[in-house]
Amino acid sequence: MDFSNEELNFLSELFKPSEKSHPHNSHVLTMQSSVPASIAHLLSNANLTLLAEVAHYQLWFPLELKINGDGVINPILNAPEVIDTKGTQRSWRWSELNIKSQGFKIESISSTGIFLKPLRKGKQLNKVEHMEFMLPNKESISIDVEPVRQSTLGIAAKITHIHNGQEHLRAYLFEEHKRKFAKLYQNGQLIEQLS
Repeated sequence: MDFSNEELNFLSELFKPSEKSHPHNSHVLTMQSSVPASIAHLLSNANLTLLAEVAHYQLWFPLELKINGDGVINPILNAPEVIDTKGTQRSWRWSELNIKSQGFKIESISSTGIFLKPLRKGKQLNKVEHMEFMLPNKESISIDVEPVRQSTLGIAAKITHIHNGQEHLRAYLFEEHKRKFAKLYQNGQLIEQLS
């Protein structure tokens, strides 16, 4: 992992010994740019997440640590889960879709749920059902959904399993969130409030 001089200076100041004298058995923290082979497998299998909070949204970024042959750590951020914290915390959903699948029109979708409108009268969803469809960005999604409630407006269902396309779905939703709330992402930077 490469650090800028500013980052190295900050870390040096952070772990700089105080003016007081320390006994010989005191602990010393050091920083290394490579990981010892004996613990590399622990970091490469770690489930880490970075949280960014902006306005009333939380962005949970999955973080992978890849370690190359020299033992250098390379962090890889994946598309975040966007959580709307207004009211009850739940995954942010996108509703400007034109997707039809297996007798339903997908009215809205999040990474945890879906709202379906039957394309013909009497079409219902009574049990867990497998659905496959293409997102507007042409990425293929394969999921299992289970109905939660049904009304004259449509069927609310939870996604019980994503067979294929979990990362594509999260990335698509994140891109739509960035487009809809562009002011939150001015100049590629997160800002704290909507103007």
